[in-house]
This record gives sequence, C-alpha cells and structure tokens, in this order.
Amino acid sequence: MYIPNEFEITDKTIINAFIDNNPFAILTSCNNGKIEVTHIPILRLSDGKLYGHVSKQNNHSCIEEKNEVCCVFSGDDAYISPRYYESEFNVPTWNYSAVHIYGKLKYIDEKERVWSLLEKSTEFFEEKNGWKLPQNDKYKALVEFIRFFEIDVTHTEAKFKLSQNKPDKDIEKVVISLKTNNQNEMAKLMEKYKDKK
Repeated sequence: MYIPNEFEITDKTIINAFIDNNPFAILTSCNNGKIEVTHIPILRLSDGKLYGHVSKQNNHSCIEEKNEVCCVFSGDDAYISPRYYESEFNVPTWNYSAVHIYGKLKYIDEKERVWSLLEKSTEFFEEKNGWKLPQNDKYKALVEFIRFFEIDVTHTEAKFKLSQNKPDKDIEKVVISLKTNNQNEMAKLMEKYKDKK
C-alpha cells in the first residue's frame, strides 16, 4: 500500500483497536496462479491473535500454508470536494482509513478447538449476554463444514488519510463540511487525528 509519511499509523494500540472496530475484512491470496478474494470477519481474540473461518467449499479453506495472504480492514471513508477547503488551489480526493495485515494461514482442524473458537467468535459480536451457541449435536456438527485458521502475521501496514497534509484552516473547514453533510464519523476521525500531524 502506498503510504505517504503524513498518513502512516504505526501505533499498535491504534491498529488493534481499528481491527476490533472494523472486523469485516477482505482476505486475499494467490493460489495456483489465481487470485482468491473472500469477504469474512477476521477477529483479534483475547490471546491477541487473528482468527477467521470459511466454508470448506471456499478455496481459502485449502490454500498452501506457505502462500502469503493479505487481509484488508477498512474504516470510514468520504469524498472530499475542493469546495470543502478554505484555501483555493485543491483537487477532489477521498479520505479513508485502512489496515493491511500480511501473513500466512495456519489451519486449525482439532474439533474441540474449532468449537471453542466458534463460541469465542459468537461472543465477540453477541457480547456476554447475547445469543450463545447451543451445546447440542446439531450445532456441534457444523464444525465438519467449516475450516478455522489463525493468521501468522509477518507485516502490518496502516494508513489513515485524513487531510493531515493540509493546513489547520483547511482541516477545520473540511470537518465542518462533512458535519453539514451528516458524515459525522469521518469528521470525528479527522478531529481525533488533527493534532497528531
């Protein structure tokens, strides 16, 4: 990913929080000369590792573990019009936030561990008082149809393009314009990182 210095994020705490808040990812790989793309949640569980699972019919259930994969996590984004700026010479652009995780898949096939990861994944979204996986054979049979994996992370890239390369007066005007257009999440993100230029 092309990352100018102004937009690069290296703080692991920020990156981990971003993944936790935007777990629906795009998993990509090249397998036997073919690019594979899968849209799935990839979760950072309590042990700090990243996990996901796919149907055994999905090509990502059987790629070679030596092959590199990339997981793309996307956050808020917004079109930025030249009219949003205070200064005069500007062009249209797009503000966005993204994290790329590179690594290799390590498949998990032990049934008890797969069931445990299914429970933890469900709790991640349902939280402690939400729906829980029933402890019966019908549900436990589901482990036969899915394949869990852990991502052995080799490299991380994070880019928050939030107009940090612009003067403060322009950033402030863009934030106001975004709020006027009800694009409040991007406006909040820009305000949060304005002082970290």
